[in-house]
Amino acid sequence: MRKARLPMPSSAHRPVKILAIDDEPVIRDNIASYLEDSGFKVLQAGDGQEGLALFREQAPDLILLDLRMPGMDGLAFLETLQGEASDTPVIVVSGTGVLQDAIEALRAGAHDFVTKPIIDMAVLEHAIQNALERARLRQENNRYRQHLEEEIARRTADLVERTRELEASNQNLKKEIVQRKQAEATLRNREQKFRELADLLPQPVFEIDQAQQFSFINRYGAEILAGGDQARIAQMTAKDIFSPDTHPQIAAAMRQIMAGKGPVEFEAVVLRRDQTLFPAMVYASPIIRAGDLVGLRGILFDLTAIRKAEEALRASEAQLRQENLRLRSSLKDLGRFGRIIGKSHAMHEVYQVILKAAGSSANVIIYGESGTGKELVAHTIHELSDRSHRTFVPVNCGAIPENLLESEFFGHKKGAFTGAHKDKPGFLAEADGGSLFLDEIGEINPNLQVKLLRAIEGGGYTPIGSNETVMPDIRIIAATNRDLTEEVRRGNLRDDFFYRIHIIPIHLPPLRDRREDIPLLIQHFLQSLSDADTLPVMPEHAIQSMVQRDWPGNVRELQNAVHRFITLNSVEAVEVSAPPQGPPTDPTVPPLEPTLSLKAAMGHYEKQYLLRVLEAHQWRRARVATLLGVDRRTLFRKMKVHGL
Repeated sequence: MRKARLPMPSSAHRPVKILAIDDEPVIRDNIASYLEDSGFKVLQAGDGQEGLALFREQAPDLILLDLRMPGMDGLAFLETLQGEASDTPVIVVSGTGVLQDAIEALRAGAHDFVTKPIIDMAVLEHAIQNALERARLRQENNRYRQHLEEEIARRTADLVERTRELEASNQNLKKEIVQRKQAEATLRNREQKFRELADLLPQPVFEIDQAQQFSFINRYGAEILAGGDQARIAQMTAKDIFSPDTHPQIAAAMRQIMAGKGPVEFEAVVLRRDQTLFPAMVYASPIIRAGDLVGLRGILFDLTAIRKAEEALRASEAQLRQENLRLRSSLKDLGRFGRIIGKSHAMHEVYQVILKAAGSSANVIIYGESGTGKELVAHTIHELSDRSHRTFVPVNCGAIPENLLESEFFGHKKGAFTGAHKDKPGFLAEADGGSLFLDEIGEINPNLQVKLLRAIEGGGYTPIGSNETVMPDIRIIAATNRDLTEEVRRGNLRDDFFYRIHIIPIHLPPLRDRREDIPLLIQHFLQSLSDADTLPVMPEHAIQSMVQRDWPGNVRELQNAVHRFITLNSVEAVEVSAPPQGPPTDPTVPPLEPTLSLKAAMGHYEKQYLLRVLEAHQWRRARVATLLGVDRRTLFRKMKVHGL
């Protein structure tokens, strides 16, 4: 079976070059073989010094870097690389024992890291694709920012130059008026030429008198400010073309010019004839005839394009900052990840998947036994994602009666059915723009699966009693303690629904597979559950005893045990034997009447057996169904038949 290929970033002139630096030839050869099969060109180096020489000679597009190597190690290589080519993306390929070094490498400038041994090369290829794409986006952003800065500088220079030209022209006119008082005809001719030139400009140019009435507006200005209506222009004042918020600036500019303080410039909001607004830079200068100040002349430069470009640049920078913060989050404290406690290798693998899930908008499925913290992981993904400012809606699918499922998920309108006294939004409406956490997703019946699938695929849903189709924007984070592939095989879960939610799987290890985290969890629960002024201390032998237990209820059961210790102040409170792992092996059945039929006798035995198992497990029907090897619906049906 051929591997699925991700789209490879490529150049029109050459393939992407990757430099693999590792002191283990087998690992380098495996990486080179896989990546070259995907179309990359792979260069190999056995240590940091050789890799540095190849980098300077070949200028690769991306570097795969081992940390622990003889001679120049990975961190020393990164330090040297940052001084020479910090834009080249680096992915650290680290062993499980050097996680702290890998984190230091990320701080030193590495883009990502992948843990050795690399079980699935597609993970490495995906990381390479992400690093190359981020590098490409960063380069494009830098080029765009440089272009924008050059464009702004050029336009600013043009504006300054035009202002200087206007000032020079104004000074020339002033000198000519002083020197040629009898040359009014010549002056009018010059002014006519100025207006003819102004009509050619793609910016509004205007003249106003001391009463702020327009004595002239060029063709372009008359069109956008008054629709070319000269009668309307004759009735307008300078304030009519500016937003009321700008009127104090206009008055201040008029006072400054009338006081003989020369040309002014300021930003204002201009009102078009269709009542829309646009930002503008206003350059105004006085009009002097025969030595007297008779008004001012101004020109408006539309700043809309510049503002949009600045806004786009700010948005791009904010997005990059947010992504950077998300990728750097939470791994500084090795003993915890947000509110999740654990420093074991198994939990660090979970943390890496959580980070990748938080940076994606794809649906997530969390597998784990009861009590492993599936909802806590789901909430962490939501808090680290770009949906964190919206609602996180948790739903226990197994706790909702089947006849209320559709109403709870899609909501209903007032009067839709008996008891619907008012409109009620469903879970999908509450989670719009945020995350919908579906715990025990295997309990959803196939009919509701179809409707949920349609809603999350963009087809929308219709609340009960309504004709309106609602298009929600939600992200599904599901959780289960079942094998969903087996549920698909049995027909309990639709395969199209399974594939829609099973995009990013996260497998939470049971507590017995990460025993080194138990002391950390005990200390955390002692701190969080204690109300006393002094922190209770659990004896070391009790902690070691708890480390050796299997904890079928996982973190939830451990939390209850610590709570009992705090409440009872007794070591024996936590050193109890584990609950039974299966149904009673020798249940006592009351004697039966010999006259009963075989069917009646089997029914009698089945009722007694179910009762004993339910009582042994505190009527936890989900656990009993798992122990008996039946689904929950079958167990509920038998309990109803026997009056349990």
